[in-house]
Amino acid sequence: MHRLSLLITLPLAVVLVVFAVNNRGLIEIDLWPLGFVIAWPAFVFVFVGVSVGLLLGGLLAWISGGATRKLARERKARIRELEHTVATMQTRLDDTSAAQPRPPALPE
Repeated sequence: MHRLSLLITLPLAVVLVVFAVNNRGLIEIDLWPLGFVIAWPAFVFVFVGVSVGLLLGGLLAWISGGATRKLARERKARIRELEHTVATMQTRLDDTSAAQPRPPALPE
């Protein structure tokens, strides 16, 4: 798994570095109602936009999975409850079978 991670991460890192080096020109963004200008290299705006998009996408995916996570928690609790019931019934069955005399063995 570590090698697969490196196989994906290293080429992606090289592409990002090459992109950043080739897009160093300043871009000015005028935030009109606030009255100031931001002047950053072009790659910073792209990286910030991609990062915000990834974070929002992850947040939306997490929110949309809420119902599934709730169902999984409920089912896990129900399984735990049923396992406890089965263990209790098995103990009772063992106790009652130990209290009853065993039938005599059949001759061969």
